[in-house]
Amino acid sequence: MIFFDRFITGFLAVILALMSLVVAGNVFCRFVLNSSLYWADEFAQILLVWLTFIGAALAVKDKSHYVLNFLTEKLHGKQKKIFWVIQQVLVLVSVIILLYFSLIVTWMIRSWVMPASEFSRSYVYAACPVGCLLMLYYFLRNILIELQKAKEK
Repeated sequence: MIFFDRFITGFLAVILALMSLVVAGNVFCRFVLNSSLYWADEFAQILLVWLTFIGAALAVKDKSHYVLNFLTEKLHGKQKKIFWVIQQVLVLVSVIILLYFSLIVTWMIRSWVMPASEFSRSYVYAACPVGCLLMLYYFLRNILIELQKAKEK
């Protein structure tokens, strides 16, 4: 588990570094050399989308995503447990629905080609189902950890 978490975190760091280099390089080329890189905006867009969905998965891992802290902190005892279960079910259903429809869209647009890179747009849209799968993995892992803690009490 730790290796996988480090890999995902490292992957995000690489995406962010690449995106920063591409954007900075394009700004330099545009304003200093008076000629922008034709592929840079498209590539930065792809990286931003992947950064967003993989980052969302890490937010789920850290329990800092899909949380209603205000209500959770106001409730106590049995009400808090019931609300926690409802919250977990809502998150699970939401991510499964997003996964389902993002897979359909990613498949349907596989023939659409991006103008500069000539890559299929499905490479961009694939970030959503991959991010959803990672969110489900971290979500289920967090639930198992919570259930294990409750069992030990």
